Amino acid sequence: MNKIKRHKIIKDIVAQDKIASQRELQKKLEKRGFKTTQATLSRDLNSLRIIKIPDRKKGHVYALPDRVHRTNNSIMTKFPVESFHSISFSDNIAILKCTASFAPNIAMLIDEMEMNHVLGTIAGEDTVMIVLQEGVSKNKFMDTLVQQVPELENHI
Repeated sequence: MNKIKRHKIIKDIVAQDKIASQRELQKKLEKRGFKTTQATLSRDLNSLRIIKIPDRKKGHVYALPDRVHRTNNSIMTKFPVESFHSISFSDNIAILKCTASFAPNIAMLIDEMEMNHVLGTIAGEDTVMIVLQEGVSKNKFMDTLVQQVPELENHI
């Protein structure tokens, strides 16, 4: 099936329904005539910048990027703080550990913070590598991160 059509259907499903897992989304796609693998669906979600946000009934659900809003105090009112496990440093590289499947979302959010001293991020399944500019201390980075997402202060 056509990737553009599949992407439109994925966005429609995520906008209309509270989808908590890739398998649930995969089933809804199949009902609409789009059979896809988990790997392809994962790439589609990353390409569309679809993230998971907290939901009172389902735990976490997929959301379109336009549901992410900046506020004066926080990059996003729905930052998945509870998925954050730890952060460690080696020179100018920070390694952030999180709940499985949240790394791409967290990397995207860190990128959207547009912190001057962050060169970029790379996400795996449960790990985000954050490359800092040379000379930026871990304390400076952590202070800036907590300023952007105050809710993280109690999780670090």
